[in-house]
Amino acid sequence: MPLAKPFRRRPTSRLRTNLSIVLVSWGVFGACWWNAVLGTPYTAYARRLGASPLMLGLLSSAVLMGVLGQVISAFLIERTGKRKTIFLAADLVQRPLWVLVGALPFLIPPQHAQWRLVGLLGLTLLSSFLGQIGSPAWVSWMAYVIPGRIRARFLGARYQVATITGMITALVVGKVLDWDSSYRTFFVIFGLAAFMGTVDIVMFFFIPRRHEWPAADPLSPLGILTTPWRDQRFRRYLYYTGMSAATYGVMGQFGTLYLLENISLGKFLTNLYMYVIPLSIAAVLGPTAGRQISRFGNRPVLLVVTLLAVPLPLMWGLCTHNSHLLLLTTAAIAGVVTAAQAVAELNMLFALTPATQRSAYVASVSLTAGLVGAGAPVVGGIIAQSLVGWHLPLAGITLVNLHVVFLVATVLRVAHVALFIPRLPEPDARPASELVADVLRGPAGAAGAAMRRLRGR
Repeated sequence: MPLAKPFRRRPTSRLRTNLSIVLVSWGVFGACWWNAVLGTPYTAYARRLGASPLMLGLLSSAVLMGVLGQVISAFLIERTGKRKTIFLAADLVQRPLWVLVGALPFLIPPQHAQWRLVGLLGLTLLSSFLGQIGSPAWVSWMAYVIPGRIRARFLGARYQVATITGMITALVVGKVLDWDSSYRTFFVIFGLAAFMGTVDIVMFFFIPRRHEWPAADPLSPLGILTTPWRDQRFRRYLYYTGMSAATYGVMGQFGTLYLLENISLGKFLTNLYMYVIPLSIAAVLGPTAGRQISRFGNRPVLLVVTLLAVPLPLMWGLCTHNSHLLLLTTAAIAGVVTAAQAVAELNMLFALTPATQRSAYVASVSLTAGLVGAGAPVVGGIIAQSLVGWHLPLAGITLVNLHVVFLVATVLRVAHVALFIPRLPEPDARPASELVADVLRGPAGAAGAAMRRLRGR
């Protein structure tokens, strides 16, 4: 895969408008929706409704379980080519659903409280299903909207704007929930988030349709499932996707739960360390990640940052209520990892998918991530639920059920780095050692320049 070339041509007025919409829609409105309805607010809301650790695992998996929507979306795109219509129809229904999520305590009386959790699980599944329908349509549409020569850097800039929005949203929502975590407050948060998410989708009405015609030889539903797996190069990316979903999915909401309940950080500080600080770091590093990917390739960037991610579950597990330095360090590393992975994975997906069957390839990625990612939090939930009440004092730390989940996540990450990332198909990528040397050269060069200035005085 050829690496991105420097962008030298001036973009047209229409292109600038399209890119501005793509940047602002998710960067401002979509990121606000995402960070207000998931993460700490979602975990806190589920616990407020009475969710057990096992139910938390099921709810985490429900976010990814609507994977059948990927196959339906790819089938419709192959038959009709109407990417924009499919994306808008699915996501314009998905986003307002979160008003119903927040309204569950008012729609279902307290004497039937168990049905509130059933409703939360059902609405989360439906939201996931609709989002999965929209995803292949959006990616295959954007492949025509965003020129390949600027794609990595544009995605880095888009990610930067989104993370700034996500950081502010997470900070505000966490503080509000610390002040008042009543059902009324959750309803207002989810309602406002649904509005912001809907605006995100409405903005895409102003981007023209591109290449919307049926495939010359459309794939059958079985072909949609099997064609990407017969592509040897792309199959390696699917293996990477599945393992990545397992390594991060098994943690599910349990990192958030650990900070909220095991070390009693509160919603504001939990949001600060789990989301705001990582998003802050990611916002700064998003464009840098795009530039490094353009220079060195996707694979070396993924290898280096995933290696950094290996100890993160155990580092979260070592945190205590007062260990703010360790919490800050862990959150900062998580931000570095998040920024680079988000840009590299999406850029690699664009590069590896052929134009004629892109929707099927995108669907296979989401299907793989969804199936594995849906099962992994359930495994984490079963482990956590089966070890409720278990504890083991060790070296001044009392290990509990969630520490076992963190250990499993760490082992999976080691396997991910050793077995899957080195096999990603990118023959033109430069060695990871050159990337590391270049990153270290920056601080070293700055220190050397400072020393030379001091000697000159």
